[in-house]
Formats: sequence, structure tokens, C-alpha cells
Amino acid sequence: MISRPLGLAARLSPPPRDLDTLFWVNTAAVVLFFTLLGSRFVLATGEPVQLGGNLVLPTGDSAVQGTADAVVSYKRDNMVLFEGGIFELRELRAPLEAYAKKHPGSVMLVRADKQVSVQGLFALFDLAKSAGFVRVLWAAEPQPAEQNNPANPLD
Repeated sequence: MISRPLGLAARLSPPPRDLDTLFWVNTAAVVLFFTLLGSRFVLATGEPVQLGGNLVLPTGDSAVQGTADAVVSYKRDNMVLFEGGIFELRELRAPLEAYAKKHPGSVMLVRADKQVSVQGLFALFDLAKSAGFVRVLWAAEPQPAEQNNPANPLD
């Protein structure tokens, strides 16, 4: 072999040591944070919608934070994602009622896409009320301060 006459094997750096404790601490921290941030204990930002009696939409400019038990993703009219299933709005009543019976006093977080009509959103709110949910949290993000300019309302 060509490295033996030149003695290059003796000049190689030593092999790296095994995985040390700092690596395992970092790995455990990453797993812990992904577990915590993916859980339902993290507060969701949104606008609360009161379901009792008449439907009352929020009037404030800023989003609030609250805990949500059930998450509904409303992608477009007649396409709703809930608990791992894809439903049309009329098919969603039975799974929502079953969830509300199993978890009394629960709050539903609605993540609506821009393709959803306002009429479809109100139909979902009415459906949540009739299914037995106490409150609905409409997913929203607070506006940054630089975009919330009262001098120019068209911004």
C-alpha cells in the first residue's frame, strides 16, 4: 500500500469518540420541545365566537389566546377535516355530537381557509352549537403594529 512507505497512517487524526452525554441532552431537549409544542396544552390564538342565543362575532382588533379541545380545519366549502377524517358539512354533525358527548364543555378551534364562504363558516358555527360545544375559537393571528395604522384604513 502506498501509505506505508510514507508513514501517513501514523499522522491520521484519532477516530471520533462515541456519542457523549451532551448529544443525548440535546436530543432529549428537542424531543421534549416538539412534544410540548405539538400538544393541546399550547394556547391557540383566535377570536372567540359566542354560540349562545344569537351568534355574536368578536369586535376587538387583537386575537386572544385560549385552549381548544377539538380542531376543525375548514379547507373549502363542503370539505372539513376533523379527527383524521374528511367530511362534508352535512356529514359532520354525527362526529361532532359524538365528540361533544365524550368531552362535555369542550371548545372547538376552527381553522378556516380563504376559500370558505362566510355562509359556510356560519353554518359550521351553528353546527357546533347544536352539537353541544360551549365555545368556538376562530383561528386568527394578531395584526402586527406596523400594519394596524389607523391613519390609513386601507392598509
